[in-house]
Amino acid sequence: MRDYLFPPIIFPLFLILIVLPLIVLFLVFTETAVFKLLFGVESDKAMLLLAMIVIGSLINVPLFEMKASEVVRRYEVFGFIYTVRSKRKLIVAVNIGGCVLPTILATKLLYDIFEFLPTSILITAFLLSSLIIFGFAKPVAGVGIVVPMVVPPIVATVASYIAIILADAPIFLLPKLSFSIGILSALFGADVLHLKDLEKIGYGVVSIGGAGTFDGIFLTGIFAVLFSVLLV
Repeated sequence: MRDYLFPPIIFPLFLILIVLPLIVLFLVFTETAVFKLLFGVESDKAMLLLAMIVIGSLINVPLFEMKASEVVRRYEVFGFIYTVRSKRKLIVAVNIGGCVLPTILATKLLYDIFEFLPTSILITAFLLSSLIIFGFAKPVAGVGIVVPMVVPPIVATVASYIAIILADAPIFLLPKLSFSIGILSALFGADVLHLKDLEKIGYGVVSIGGAGTFDGIFLTGIFAVLFSVLLV
């Protein structure tokens, strides 16, 4: 008889009933605090923003279809091998909560700080961050575009910090710039620049920002703000 730290049946229940709710509560608290910091809104409005993103994460808007890929399946019945070929399409969509709304928020923050930083420095920071993220992002069959989670927010924070130093801008702008650069460079570097590689993913629906509040685009902005606070 084996001794278990957690009985096999209890451990999954522990993860579902205890760990998962704690993670969700942590994300809700963190994202609400980030909205209050970036936009200077009260808790109720911050929660409203978060609620809009959560609801928006349920909505995917199809953009276009890519050419069909051929799927070959082989079956063996009583020693006879049958080959079945079928055509499958790849539909590219955009998620409202995981992509569209974060992009709008990032653009709004850029507009707020535009007067403090030259356009050339902003574009350079954005392109540098996008190219580094592009180098780390890889298409994975059946999954999507995958990039190590900590890379985009760290890259965005460092690029934003350098931009502020070069522009001699107020350091308190770093969280706003990090959020904006993080969102936009993750979208451009990981997704837009990899559109040519989507055929490697397979078939079905690929949604940009499709995980909503748990998607890499949105979380890149959130964690970029958390990292930037350490430098302010």
